Amino acid sequence: MAEKTRSTFEDYCIISCGMLHSEMTRLVEIGFLNPRQILFTPPGLHALPDKLEEHLLKRLTQAQESCPDHRIIVVYGKKCYVDIDEPLKRVDSILHAAGQGIVRVQGDYGYDMLSGVEDRQRISGGRQDKILWFTPGWLKNWKVVYQRYFGWDSADANANFPGFYDKIIVLDGLGLAEEYMMQHAEEILELFDWTGLEVEFHTITLDRFKGLLIDSLSPDAVGGASK
Repeated sequence: MAEKTRSTFEDYCIISCGMLHSEMTRLVEIGFLNPRQILFTPPGLHALPDKLEEHLLKRLTQAQESCPDHRIIVVYGKKCYVDIDEPLKRVDSILHAAGQGIVRVQGDYGYDMLSGVEDRQRISGGRQDKILWFTPGWLKNWKVVYQRYFGWDSADANANFPGFYDKIIVLDGLGLAEEYMMQHAEEILELFDWTGLEVEFHTITLDRFKGLLIDSLSPDAVGGASK
């Protein structure tokens, strides 16, 4: 299966949100992905829609140069672009305007690509809307998003996390839980102190993510960015 998949991705360029850098890198390391080129946008740009569009368009231009036949797969959630000044504009709108042959991996958010709604309901005991879902990328970049991009201080955090969320669950498809608990305990404690939310790791596989990537190769997925 890995051999077949490797040969099918080799003619594609992939653009991914930097929040999924670790998962994408793992799939390359195990031979699941072997794209012609893989590019990342900086993590957390959903907080800055103008910057998200700027970086995504820049990466699309680079990918179109490397893949002139426009076989481009974009790993971005459908709802990752939200601009109150342009409420109808989404990631798909940006991709559609950028040209033909660009396909977005289906999923509302990055974490949704790792674990679907039904699985998140099961993991959370039916309270998936009350969970702040993290990925390893979020563990590394939460300060960038909340403190630098949103500009929140501890008072903002106290107003936005406790009461709205039960806890943070990290969707761990990389086997990082033990390493973080042993080597990065202070970072976990800092996240807990700032958000007021318990941090819990939940082991998952990357099977859903791999399946969505394979789906993007289907002829029916061409132009899927507009779906």
